[in-house]
Amino acid sequence: MTLELEPLLDRAQSRQVDQTLAARGVHTALLMENAGRGAAEHVACIARERGARSIDVLCGPGNNGGDGLVVARHLLTHGFVARALSLEDPTRWRGDAAIMRDALIAIAPTALVAFSEDATLDGELVVDALFGTGLSRPLDGRAAAAVAAMHGRAVVALDCPSGLDIDTGSTLGPAPHALATITFATSKPGLHTGEGLALAGDVFVAHLGAVAPIESPRSWLVRRCSIEPRSRFAHKGTAGRVLVVGGSEGTIGAGWLACLGAHRAGAGLVTLATRAPVGTPPLIETMTLRLSNDERDAATAVSDAVARVDCVVLGPGLGRDRWARVLVDALVSSGRPLVIDADGLALFAERGGSAGAPTVVTPHPLEAARMLGHTSAREINADRVGAAREIARRFDAVAVLKGAGTVIAHPDGRAWVLSFAEPALAVAGSGDVLAGVIAARLAERASGGDWHEAAIEGAYAHGAAGRALRDERRTARGALAHEIADAIRFDERW
Repeated sequence: MTLELEPLLDRAQSRQVDQTLAARGVHTALLMENAGRGAAEHVACIARERGARSIDVLCGPGNNGGDGLVVARHLLTHGFVARALSLEDPTRWRGDAAIMRDALIAIAPTALVAFSEDATLDGELVVDALFGTGLSRPLDGRAAAAVAAMHGRAVVALDCPSGLDIDTGSTLGPAPHALATITFATSKPGLHTGEGLALAGDVFVAHLGAVAPIESPRSWLVRRCSIEPRSRFAHKGTAGRVLVVGGSEGTIGAGWLACLGAHRAGAGLVTLATRAPVGTPPLIETMTLRLSNDERDAATAVSDAVARVDCVVLGPGLGRDRWARVLVDALVSSGRPLVIDADGLALFAERGGSAGAPTVVTPHPLEAARMLGHTSAREINADRVGAAREIARRFDAVAVLKGAGTVIAHPDGRAWVLSFAEPALAVAGSGDVLAGVIAARLAERASGGDWHEAAIEGAYAHGAAGRALRDERRTARGALAHEIADAIRFDERW
């Protein structure tokens, strides 16, 4: 597998980059100048695309406001009608921001004005330079009024939309919806998942003119994922064998969808083990194993079947009764790689501990909340990266936290974010397909050394399928889960 990755630095790591560069002799005013100049170039491009000539730059009291002063100065040199609106008395600026204030006044004495709570923004484009990555509390007073003044305007944010927690992707209060966010040095986790994914718009990185000393980032943005082409000498045995255990009376479709996902992701042989009447199989390529309603007989049959496969999908449509619990106990103890979804998640979490074999869990936010003992999906979405990490650590499993900005977390604390927000995937059965796709990728490896990569590959292909389906249909509405499976493609690196 080849991943095109971009490091995501949280608030503390971003601050450490600045401190390390300063300790190496790079003047902080130079970093501010380079960041602001780079941001101004992006803002100028956006303004030209929109036909905007007048730009208001809202500047807060700290370094983000100083960056905004640099942006305003460079926009003036680009020929735009630009002004900087200061949230506080400009004479109170200190340090690098004061240097940038003086530089702006030197070339355009009237370009710096005070922002009052009853002020209106006249610019065709607004730059949000109020607060950057350091914000950790809700805005009030003039700051809240400034955010309110941006409502309904075309906004470009510097570093992050003001009011957004850059670490978690949740809001601390009202925050502007930006067309684009220009962040500095590296991107940040909160721009690519949760509410941040909706608020940030298109994300660009303005570099500091110095190599950022990034030491062991814990989070990464997956820009692209490609896999090795299959050998010409592959056969169904080497392509991976997947067993799907699930489907009860009325929910057998969930099991079939997981099987279809596994087929479309390249599994060589797929078997559905279910207690529901099979009837006429919708997938004639799938083998079936009808399980007894007696839990002991069913567990014995499943244990025999597990010995002949490379990976097991556990949970789609399984149910949560005693019969299902017995099967979960048998499969978790089997030593085979597992992908656990749906009903299987609740029963797996109920058992506690780990499976002792490569395991991938694929909860949506409400399922994640139940696994961690929280009360609502809102608590999970308030810190999606943190929640995925906690699930991975607690259950010794790779966690795939589904939703806009899917997060994949490893038990060792590493995390990967896929900034897909695909409403075409918002349909029952979509998660069952994903479980089958990940299982196929895990089965083809036939080893657990790189099991997190199977989760990344599967989640990336699933998100890309949603995007392709939306583009093909020209609408996000009305997509069906089996169509998502049929749209699964892998970028093969030849």
